[in-house]
Amino acid sequence: MRKATFIVMLGIAVAVVAGMGSIKWKTTSIDLGHVTQNEVKDLSFEFTNTTGAPIRILEAKGSCGCTNVKFPASDIKAGETASITANFRSGKIGSFKKNIRIKTSESEEYTYLHFKGEVVE
Repeated sequence: MRKATFIVMLGIAVAVVAGMGSIKWKTTSIDLGHVTQNEVKDLSFEFTNTTGAPIRILEAKGSCGCTNVKFPASDIKAGETASITANFRSGKIGSFKKNIRIKTSESEEYTYLHFKGEVVE
């Protein structure tokens, strides 16, 4: 009986840990549509810390030099909402797909935020 109770409790504990919150993104993808050549477009990716503990953004990098990324320098408390912002300077005419790579203190994995569009004259 003790062994069965232990196994059930262990299963519940694993389920709770697996279900613990993470960062909840309002969106991870933005379609900019048509962008005029050499235009600067502002982007904002809002998120909420649902982990139950403070987290920190350790890195936020654009996939190319055409994207300038800004992120909160201080910890984001549990339940708090913040944003990763960026501006994208359009260049060559045609379709584009870019990303922003995010590393947090909450996970060893990177999160990728995506944006796309088409540069027109």
